[in-house]
Amino acid sequence: MNARDRIKILGAGLAGLGTASRADAQSQGPVAAKPISSEPWKVAMQISDSLEQAYEGLINVQNVLELDPKMRFIVVGYGKAIGFLLNGAKTPQGALFEGLIGDLANQGVQFKACNNTLTYLKIPTDRLVLEATVVPAGVYELVKLQSEGWYYIKP
Repeated sequence: MNARDRIKILGAGLAGLGTASRADAQSQGPVAAKPISSEPWKVAMQISDSLEQAYEGLINVQNVLELDPKMRFIVVGYGKAIGFLLNGAKTPQGALFEGLIGDLANQGVQFKACNNTLTYLKIPTDRLVLEATVVPAGVYELVKLQSEGWYYIKP
């Protein structure tokens, strides 16, 4: 199944989500995702705007993995949001990002930090969380992943 067919099927499925009333949806509980393909989808997520965006994005990844644990994610951090990949960084709710990152890494999520941003902001690589690996440039990494068939999202 090619990417265009996957998007059509996903769109059709999303269109049907609004058909149940809110009360019906709340009484049904979580709905398991039905596999569309035998191959796991690969998603590259850009986190570059803020710590709020980083938190929202990681929660999105967590929610998707609950529906489809086979999905693969690479989260690329750069720019203003690079701080979420640093030891001691806190979510907007005051929890450490390290716990959420560790949980997601245990589920196979990869984290990439932009060397250009680290260099520009004079952040030594030893301040990064253990799960993060350094890539030469965040934007380049996202373009490379897309050329390799990864879907791109930005929360």
